[in-house]
Amino acid sequence: MKRFYVLFLFALILSSCVFTKNKIVTDEKKHEKILIGDVNRKSFLKDEFKTWFEKNYSSYNPDKEVIDLLGNSDLYKDINIKIIFGTWCGDSRRELPRFFRIVDAAHIPENIISLTAVDTKKSSRNKSLDGISFTRIPVFIFYRNGEETGRIVESPRESLEKDILNILNK
Repeated sequence: MKRFYVLFLFALILSSCVFTKNKIVTDEKKHEKILIGDVNRKSFLKDEFKTWFEKNYSSYNPDKEVIDLLGNSDLYKDINIKIIFGTWCGDSRRELPRFFRIVDAAHIPENIISLTAVDTKKSSRNKSLDGISFTRIPVFIFYRNGEETGRIVESPRESLEKDILNILNK
């Protein structure tokens, strides 16, 4: 009987973790549906976000020479990328689809990318942003072996793909 309760408790915890991804809420300030908390790329296929995501994804043409350099899988050894964004934010709506266009073109492994959506108060309503300081979004934070190596904040300095390459080459 004890084994049953342990399995039940484990299943309950696991199911609660599954349902916290890709959560959509209505933002108090903007009065529109937004993503909140930890999400994955599939969330951008939902009707609320699909139009702007697909438009900005398909209209972006990254620099082919830089994409070829980003295609070197050795660049991603021990790398993790944390992206903090808001689906209500114009800069996020522009840069996030462009980022995934680069990911697809350069075959960047998606398992090194984590996405956290914030509300207009820049809160994710969970603990995934504890210890991370930011004031503007989107912010792309690059980690090597758990240590931060660089950020792209709000908009790139040169181009998104060039800024990514510069950080990865540090």
